[in-house]
Amino acid sequence: MTDNDRTLPAGAADPAASRPWYAQSGPQGDVVLSSRVRLARNLQGLPFPGHMSAEQTVQLYQRAQQAADGAAFGPGRSLTFYNVADLADWRRMELVQHRLMSVQLAQKGGGLLLSGDEQVSIMLCEEDHLRIQVMNAGLSLKKCWQQANLLDDYFDSRLEFSFDEKLGYLTHCPTNLGTGMRASVLMHLPALEHTGYLQELVGVAHKLGLTIRGAYGEGTGGERSMYQISNQHSLGLSEGQILENLQAVVEQIAERERAERQLYCKDQLAFCDRVYRSLGVLQYARLLTHQEVMEHCGVLRLGCSLGLCPELTLETLSHIEAATGTGAILQTAPQATTYRQQDKLRADLVRQIISGSAARPAAPGGRA
Repeated sequence: MTDNDRTLPAGAADPAASRPWYAQSGPQGDVVLSSRVRLARNLQGLPFPGHMSAEQTVQLYQRAQQAADGAAFGPGRSLTFYNVADLADWRRMELVQHRLMSVQLAQKGGGLLLSGDEQVSIMLCEEDHLRIQVMNAGLSLKKCWQQANLLDDYFDSRLEFSFDEKLGYLTHCPTNLGTGMRASVLMHLPALEHTGYLQELVGVAHKLGLTIRGAYGEGTGGERSMYQISNQHSLGLSEGQILENLQAVVEQIAERERAERQLYCKDQLAFCDRVYRSLGVLQYARLLTHQEVMEHCGVLRLGCSLGLCPELTLETLSHIEAATGTGAILQTAPQATTYRQQDKLRADLVRQIISGSAARPAAPGGRA
């Protein structure tokens, strides 16, 4: 058997297996893919990461790791420390793809505390000493905040965060002063992008203290019509106000997106043809790049949301997207060192996932 003939191990695509949050669909999952609450925190008595010595960096890792040891925040929530420089390339790629780690941390190195279920991710020595992140599928800002708040109190009691009565939490970037919180949601907005309303929305969001960026944050584009919407300021606002404002705006955007989708896809026969062409590619292709998978999944997400593709569910599409990144492929098959080998394995895996989900009915109307 040649490398090109290898297939994934049996059971690798079992849809019944427990999957992480990023392979699931949550509340309002037809438009909102995920939610995240991030808290920027720094320790008293230490300079910001960019001015720390190697000795101080090691000291911070040790203190954070000791604080995390023995901590349990529910099933799968114990935290494990990783030195990013020691991680394999595929693992760094996978963590960035799933937004568990920033591109900046992956490139320059640092530390990472990660929960077993991967809902909690704490970046060490990125721009700040700690960046506490809690993530979940769908529109789940309140749920993320409750967990982030518990983690914040826990680590503050053991590490002593820098806090000023007037400025709030002291952070590397002045825009993070105050609560130090960035709440964000990842939205799929193909109809608003197509109509041009999204550009108008960027200006409106700015006036409301929000910002709209690409899926991977500042400096990234809206790849596959995926956009991250987050609060722009944290000084002078409480955590509750930030969350309430963001939740309200996201719900309005989601409703506008749904309304525009009906117009965007008004030629139902032509759109149905487009949806089933994408389904056909994923069902029968023998070589698939990750970009191809994501592009076709984007079309199928829109089809599912309009009830035009009963063969698939939004959760199945989330599973495909999570399982077919280059990092995920290399984790399962490290011997796949060429693009052709990876593309074959990716196509094999997509067919397995779709085949395993074929018997399951779609959510009514495509809504999660």
